[in-house]
Amino acid sequence: MRNRPPRLGDWLTVLLLLGGVAVSGTSRAAGPPVAGTVVRDLYYGEALFQFYQQDDFTALTHLLAAREAGRVPHHEADAELLLGGLYLSYGQHERAAAVFEQLLAGAPSAAVRDRAWFYLGKVRYQRGLYPDALAAFARVGAALPEALSPELPMLVAQSHMALGDWDEAQRVLEAWDAPETWLAYARYNLGVALVRQQRTADGARLLDRVGRMDADTAELKSLRDKANLALGYAWLQANDAERARPVLQRVRLRGPFANKALLGAGWADAISADYRSALVPWLELTDRNLLDSAVQESFLAVPYALGHMEAHGAAVARYQRALGSFDAEIVSLDRAMQRIRGGEMLDTLLAADDGELGRWYWQLEELPDTDDSRYLYHLLAGHEFQEGVKNYRDMAALARHLDAWRENLDTYAAMVDSRVEAFRTRLPATTQRLETVDLGTLEARRSALAGRLDRAETDRDVAALATATELDQWRRLEALAPRVVAAGDAPLTERQRLLKGILLWDLDRTFKERLWHGRRELAEVERELATAQARLAGAQVAETAEPQRFDEYAERIAALSPRIDALRAAIDHSMHRQEGVLVALAVDELHSQQERLASYRVQARFALATMFDRAATQAAASRPAGAPQ
Repeated sequence: MRNRPPRLGDWLTVLLLLGGVAVSGTSRAAGPPVAGTVVRDLYYGEALFQFYQQDDFTALTHLLAAREAGRVPHHEADAELLLGGLYLSYGQHERAAAVFEQLLAGAPSAAVRDRAWFYLGKVRYQRGLYPDALAAFARVGAALPEALSPELPMLVAQSHMALGDWDEAQRVLEAWDAPETWLAYARYNLGVALVRQQRTADGARLLDRVGRMDADTAELKSLRDKANLALGYAWLQANDAERARPVLQRVRLRGPFANKALLGAGWADAISADYRSALVPWLELTDRNLLDSAVQESFLAVPYALGHMEAHGAAVARYQRALGSFDAEIVSLDRAMQRIRGGEMLDTLLAADDGELGRWYWQLEELPDTDDSRYLYHLLAGHEFQEGVKNYRDMAALARHLDAWRENLDTYAAMVDSRVEAFRTRLPATTQRLETVDLGTLEARRSALAGRLDRAETDRDVAALATATELDQWRRLEALAPRVVAAGDAPLTERQRLLKGILLWDLDRTFKERLWHGRRELAEVERELATAQARLAGAQVAETAEPQRFDEYAERIAALSPRIDALRAAIDHSMHRQEGVLVALAVDELHSQQERLASYRVQARFALATMFDRAATQAAASRPAGAPQ
């Protein structure tokens, strides 16, 4: 009999692996305020600025501080929505839900209510509470902002899918007037889900639609390839090679799913017993990276096809080559697991990262060029591992944040010490200067000036507001009067009277103006005296209050230090536990790869043994009777 085909993996299992929920990267956990909102509170505007700068951590902490201090009175509802969305961004589902529930309890406006129900439904969806999520989504009205509206049907449909209600999910998607990008992801998810439920025809229609769509971005091109691959393997599972072959040929040869598409295309030909055609994609695979599972399977598929073509010598050589490659790869996997257990994995993965606290959609996009990361390619692309890396990354950023604050506390303590020393140095000189200030005398002089102005106004004493020059001229004219009269010089007497009259007329003409200027200057003097009195009082209070304030600052700084140390220790503990979880996931992935290679190795050895046994049987049958064996 012919050598048995290698166990190349259950095609349905491959399909399920490909069918993880795909989501579009266009949504955000926390959204901006409704279009047209006028920012009326400075601190709310500052939090929004940090939010738009993609610094969610600063936006969150500043918003919490502003709420605590009552500094967002005009934007309480918007601030609560932003706060809940930021909590949701960091996976704080319970806190986010509490914020939205409290907001809904306060009878908010329609716009705020719809956004709150939307976000509350999203919290429940992410926590796996799908019936509760659908109940929340059903409460969303027509006031939901345009930026959030496209995401609502997606979440509703995926909640129905999670509950196994495929027909309702399909009904929601068919009635959904959404951008093509959103619909493509939704159709893919539903198509794969229907195939899983053995509703291949219904799922195929959706997957084929995605597989034929126009794609102008790398993301949509990958989704299109993924849909074609899932549909091709679905037809292979149904043993329909004629339908599977053209679908798999639509997958790009240089895309991320090319290897699995080549493997499936070969099997489509093998199902039709066209082994020569099957060798074309399989031989192409054998020249690709052995770290890929499809390439590993091709090492068995090629000799399997050669065996069916009666090329037994070439098949034996290929099996032996596969055994050598599998053995070397198993040893490499052992070494990779040792390195991962030694703690190198996370440091390598995050070596090129900026280290800032991430937003909810942060993910590891570029892998370091190491064998370990290539072994873990599919694991690193998975949601569970990505979320784990995100959590570890955020904890590492928090640790650095706390370290920076510990250094800041040392700086603040030094600043307080410097202020204390400066205060002690300047206090004696300041005290001495203050002792020379006689505010009582200055106040008495001000009162005397005010009295003179009042009397001048009451008596209309124009001379009281004359300048020193004018007073000197007046006194000189008064002194000339008896001398002119005694001389009996009538023209001189008339001139003296004329000059005195002119001077008096000028004083009278400008009396009101001079009085207004005098009042204004007196008011300025009063303000200066009030300022001086306030400063003197402040200096006297500061003499005893400032040392107390410095002590309070020092106590607060000293109290923060152990809190930071406690938080740092808690983060270190959580990071160690998270690293353990990620290491366990990675080791399990590599161990499963080892088991797969071990299974392939057993298949290769069994196939070799079968071929040798068949060759020995044929040789024995062809020997003449009585010939020595």
